[in-house]
Amino acid sequence: MNRIFASAMTIALLGGCSNMPNMPEMLANKAWQGRPALEAVEQFGWPNRVDTVVEKQSVVLVYYRSTSYVRREALGASTGAQNGQLVHTESWGDVKYDSGCEIHVSINRARQVTNVDTRGGYCGSVDIKPKKRA
Repeated sequence: MNRIFASAMTIALLGGCSNMPNMPEMLANKAWQGRPALEAVEQFGWPNRVDTVVEKQSVVLVYYRSTSYVRREALGASTGAQNGQLVHTESWGDVKYDSGCEIHVSINRARQVTNVDTRGGYCGSVDIKPKKRA
C-alpha cells in the first residue's frame, strides 16, 4: 500500500513541476508591464500576427522565433562477432532539433504592455527581457 501511495505521490509531484511558472519569464513579464507598446515593437520588430481580444479590449502582438537546440544521443548500436568474441558497439553524435517559439505581447487601449509570455517549443533560448534604455 505504501508503494502505491509513494508512486502516486511521485507522479503527482513530477506532473505538477511541468505546470510551475518559468521564473525568468515571470520577471520579464513584470518588467514589461506598463511600458509603451512602441518599446515592444522596437525590441521585437513588427509582429508576425496581431490578435484582438474583444472582452479585454486589447490586442496581442505575436512574434515567431525560430529556435533550435543540440543534444548528444545514441545514433545506433550493433552487436557482432569480432576476433571470435561477441562485441556490442554504440555510436554517439550531436542531433540538432529545430523548434519554434511564439512571443505574445498584450497591449491595452492606452497602448501599454499588460502581459508578455512565450508559448510553443524551445523558448528557453529566447530573451524577452526589456532592453535597458541608454
